[in-house]
Amino acid sequence: MLTLKFALNEVLDVATHSMLAPRHTLRPTYDQCQNEEDVHAALWWMRDRSGTYLTGNSTHPGAPRDAFAQGYGPDGDDASGILGADDRVIDAIPLHDPNTGQCLHSDLIRAQRDGHNTVTITLDGDAMELRTLRGDTPIAPPGLTAYTQRIADLAASKELRLTWQTGKAVHLLHLAARGPHGVKGHVVIGARSGKVLRLMLTSPSQRTVTGTNDVRALLANLAPSPCPPRCTAPSVDACLNRAPHK
Repeated sequence: MLTLKFALNEVLDVATHSMLAPRHTLRPTYDQCQNEEDVHAALWWMRDRSGTYLTGNSTHPGAPRDAFAQGYGPDGDDASGILGADDRVIDAIPLHDPNTGQCLHSDLIRAQRDGHNTVTITLDGDAMELRTLRGDTPIAPPGLTAYTQRIADLAASKELRLTWQTGKAVHLLHLAARGPHGVKGHVVIGARSGKVLRLMLTSPSQRTVTGTNDVRALLANLAPSPCPPRCTAPSVDACLNRAPHK
């Protein structure tokens, strides 16, 4: 049995592009061409020399970056052992089935609203299952430098919520404590280089730091925030003063 993990936000970007694309830009698979089947928006699960990933089946301009499986992106593990050795479409996953009314695209949107951040594809023999789940740590885009990954790991170790917003030029990593009176900020990362370009972090005392060393120092000395989600305390001091009594 094989289970691959993908970032839900990246899969949803790919899916939305195909769902909104003009019908004439949707590409058929080889089998669809041979069987003269109607072509609808779909996710293509691909495997080639760059890894294994989910992409859309539209040629319409403005497509987002492909959603690579965790560990199987560029510079990741060798994906050649996944279902054969040739570069090909492993499977085409319909985003909407007009015959049954099932809509995977809508399911992905609802899953993200419910706090899910991961898509899994599990292969067990000939059976394939796609699911969404709420992972403890969201899947990072491939190609991050070791230093960038350490920043993300350090933030996660301090119980900050990590949210990735990936793009072709830059990625944004949003950081936030679980409640409104904790640390919050973001990291700007080069999509190609994987390096940190800019950082900004604001502490509960409203002190804002932007330098790489200062951000790392703040994170390293940060204690997990006692502020609960949806905290109603009128100020940081009030929140901290009543936290031990919760």
